[in-house]
Amino acid sequence: MPPVFSTIRPTTINGKDHNMTYEQSLDLAELQADMAFETYLSAFEVGDHPEVIDSLATEALIAQDRCADLRSQDLAH
Repeated sequence: MPPVFSTIRPTTINGKDHNMTYEQSLDLAELQADMAFETYLSAFEVGDHPEVIDSLATEALIAQDRCADLRSQDLAH
């Protein structure tokens, strides 16, 4: 299973017809964190190479931090 670095990134949808609310941004960040963690667990369960598992664990932590940052931004307002 390849690392998911290229598939899970912070996403902002802004434009004339596409504006994301704070809640939508938070929901997306939570979904990305969940997906990254599930991918990590799946790789761990099937016994993927340790480097792949490490990179997926890192990606899951980054996604969780991104989600936590969004939540803390809301508390700051």
